[in-house]
Amino acid sequence: MPKVLELGPADVGTPLPANSWEDVPSDARTYDFIIIGGGTAGCVLASRLSEMEDVSVLVIEQGPVADTWASRVPLISGNPYRSGSVAAQWWSLPMREANSRYLQVMRAEALGGTSRINGLLYTRGCPGEYNHWRDLGNAGWGYSDVEPYFVKSENTRSHPSSSFRGKEGVWHNRQFDHVPYKVVPYVHRAFHNAGIKNYEDINSPEMPAAGSGAFDIIEDGSYHRDSVDRAFLPSALTHQRRARLKICTNTLVTKIAVSSADGRRRATGVFFESSVPREAGIHYYARARREVILCAGALGSPQLLMLSGIGPEDHLRNKGITPVHDLPAVGNYLQDHIGVPLTFQVPITDSLHELEVSPLKAGAELVKYVFTGRGMFSLPFQASCTVVPSRLLDADGSFSSKDPKELDASVPENRPDVELMHLTSNSIDYDIPGKGLFTLLVAHIRPKSYGSVRLATGNPRERPEVDLGFFSNPDDYVALRKGLRLGLRVAADVQKQEYPLEDLIVPEGKSDEDLDAFIRSNVRTVFHYTSTCRMGQQSHGECPSVVDAELRVHGVDGLRVCDASVFPEILGAHTMAPVVMVAEKCADIIKKDCGR
Repeated sequence: MPKVLELGPADVGTPLPANSWEDVPSDARTYDFIIIGGGTAGCVLASRLSEMEDVSVLVIEQGPVADTWASRVPLISGNPYRSGSVAAQWWSLPMREANSRYLQVMRAEALGGTSRINGLLYTRGCPGEYNHWRDLGNAGWGYSDVEPYFVKSENTRSHPSSSFRGKEGVWHNRQFDHVPYKVVPYVHRAFHNAGIKNYEDINSPEMPAAGSGAFDIIEDGSYHRDSVDRAFLPSALTHQRRARLKICTNTLVTKIAVSSADGRRRATGVFFESSVPREAGIHYYARARREVILCAGALGSPQLLMLSGIGPEDHLRNKGITPVHDLPAVGNYLQDHIGVPLTFQVPITDSLHELEVSPLKAGAELVKYVFTGRGMFSLPFQASCTVVPSRLLDADGSFSSKDPKELDASVPENRPDVELMHLTSNSIDYDIPGKGLFTLLVAHIRPKSYGSVRLATGNPRERPEVDLGFFSNPDDYVALRKGLRLGLRVAADVQKQEYPLEDLIVPEGKSDEDLDAFIRSNVRTVFHYTSTCRMGQQSHGECPSVVDAELRVHGVDGLRVCDASVFPEILGAHTMAPVVMVAEKCADIIKKDCGR
């Protein structure tokens, strides 16, 4: 099978004079669309836009293709700390409201983006999430508007075809009806005993606001990780469309060119160079005939806008950047799911950690995967999950709902805000060698706190400063306390069922103060960054935003943003599938503008 056609900066750009590298030649290489970032959204957009045979598309990705065997194995590729991972990691700013702790910030830098390294989880969120986006003033983003885009891309291998599940798309997912960990059915039984039922399809629009279920995971027919690059930009497609689709890898975009004429600003192209420092002696430029589309993620997209002079004016001046367009919301309103793990010890033979201590077991499981596609190497770290609205949890964590209307998840007010992920592995930020671990990762999935992304310097190679902002709104403690108490009740039930589950890292006391102290000491990111270029109706005022409902940047023609940064608010879902949906919808919007 041929490899994806990878090009370099010299193959796709026009070199610039060394003494004045922002002087743009009139005969610069030109493309109809330039996509900055070949991640989750960028791959989808590149595939869909290049379906138009009379347009040219350039994708510029900071990292490589790196499509190796290990990158396809679900368990191996889901470990971002392994040698050879395409994960990029750095530290957040200290969290002022959480003991000034630092947390690791992470994203993938490769074609396919974070779909290359994440937990493979395909979740959409309940209809009320998108109805809330619509109610915020974003026309065309209600659940009935976006459901067709989920269906369009999807090829579910486990669920029957229906109005809400796709069988014809290029992106595969499946659900495992059996996992080899004995603890899991005990946990499911405990949640059922708590009054929270189990459901076959957590992505069904009929799924109530409180329930448990197995995850859908992105695996193809060979039980390989079906990352978006492999689904939407397979090697055969890149060769078939090579005349109109150019994929430039290991290349860093340093700035978006913005021109001004007759009182209007327009994105006209991009400046870029090799991402390998020793190969970055020549700067390049490419012109965009129609649009520049920024798909660099919730951390990268605001950074590049600010490097291009688009963002909060005072901040830009402080970093020595001449403002082109004052847009206060750029980099603000960062949201992430706030995670707090409850960690328990289990027999090591009943956790993923058996593979670490038993080379014989690891070898046998690897052989099983190679020849059958099954076994521990085919499974993600998370087996299943439970979601619940915290308002339906009593102060002691017990669940109570007597009115079915309270569980109608199409109503925005009923959206769940607590998720408990059932993990057969460690989920804290340091290793605990030699033990079998099970985690109930309690996550606040609709936090009220906001953080920010800011330039560290005007150097495009410098990582942006990320202030996660956890507990900037103290109301977020309330949902987490209730989630922790529910998790502890479930663990106690598992222990009553005589499964050998032992407390390892859990709160020592039961008071609100005890739980809050535990939260601050153990809080972690879930790596679901959103909303730093959020969608909305206005650029300034009480609710400032960066893009409109068609993802066009306010005040700059020819420039869109398409990734998790445009979410008006964070969704109560793992963000990969919603990002693919956004890209599918964005592609249709652009095609319509092109008269298709």
